[in-house]
Amino acid sequence: MDNIRSLPIEAFDKESLVNRNPHKDFDSVQSQRPDYPLNHTSTYTKSPHPGWKIGDGANSNHWKNEEFISIDPAEEGRPEVLNYKLMISTTVPRPVALVSTITADGKTRNLAPFSYFQCVIADPPLYSLAFAGEHPNDTLRNILDTGELCISMTSDWIIEAANFTSINTPPHISEWNLAGLTPAASAVVKPPFVAESPYSAECKLHSHQEISSKRTGRRTATLVLVEIVRFHIWRQALAEDMATADLSKLRPVFRAGGTTYGTVQSAFEIPRPPPFRNLVQSDAVNTLRNNS
Repeated sequence: MDNIRSLPIEAFDKESLVNRNPHKDFDSVQSQRPDYPLNHTSTYTKSPHPGWKIGDGANSNHWKNEEFISIDPAEEGRPEVLNYKLMISTTVPRPVALVSTITADGKTRNLAPFSYFQCVIADPPLYSLAFAGEHPNDTLRNILDTGELCISMTSDWIIEAANFTSINTPPHISEWNLAGLTPAASAVVKPPFVAESPYSAECKLHSHQEISSKRTGRRTATLVLVEIVRFHIWRQALAEDMATADLSKLRPVFRAGGTTYGTVQSAFEIPRPPPFRNLVQSDAVNTLRNNS
C-alpha cells in the first residue's frame, strides 16, 4: 500500500500551460457541425492551374492584397507559448505518429501521439521526433533507456483513441487499455505496434541532440533520430511495386493548430519538371535568363 501511495497521480500537465482549446463549450460547438463522412474516399482533381508555364509564378494574384506582420520570436515579453501556437498552426499539415515504447524494466507499455515527426532520409531510413520540455517525458525516457520504439500511422478510424493517448498518465500507467487500442507483437524490437493502424515501423535509436533556450540556457527540447528496422503495412494498401501506399486505404489524419485535425480527402498530381538540359535552349528559359 505504501508503494502505491508513493506513485505519482499524473505526469506534468503541459496542456494547462498551452490552453489550446479555443472553445469554452466544445460539446455545443461540436453538436452544430455536420457528421464526419465515415465512408469518404480520397479523390483526385486537376492541379490548381494545369496550364502553368515556365516563369508564371503564383497561380493567383490575391497575395498582392495581403499585408505582412513581422514578429520577433525573441521579443521581450513575448511568451514562448505564442511561438509554439504560431508554429503549429502554420507548419501544416503535420502527420501524427503514434509512438509505442516500453519502460526499461519492461513492466509498462507507453503510447503517445506526436506531430513533431517527419521523414529524414532513406539511407539509412530515418524518422525524426522532437520532444519539447526541460525534462524527458515517458516516451523520450523510454527511447533513451531502451533504444527501441514503434511508430504507427494515425488514421481516421483511430483518431479519438490516438488523441486520448496524449493524457498525462504517470509513468507506471499504460495508455493502451485506456485508449482501447490493440498491441501487435513486433518482429525486431520489444515495443508493440498498433494493430488497428494500416502502417507501422519498428525503429531503433540512431542519435539524439539536446536543444537549449537562448534566453535561459536550459534544455527546452530533445531532437531524436530513429532508424526503421522493419516496416508493417496492410497488403491491400501497398502497390505491386512494394513501395507506394494507397492514400485512400490509409486515410491518414493530420494535425494543425489548436485542437484541429484534418484528413486528405482531395488530392492532385503535378509531375516534377524535366531535366534542365532539356529546357536550357528553350525560348522561355532564354527569355527569363536574359531578364534576370
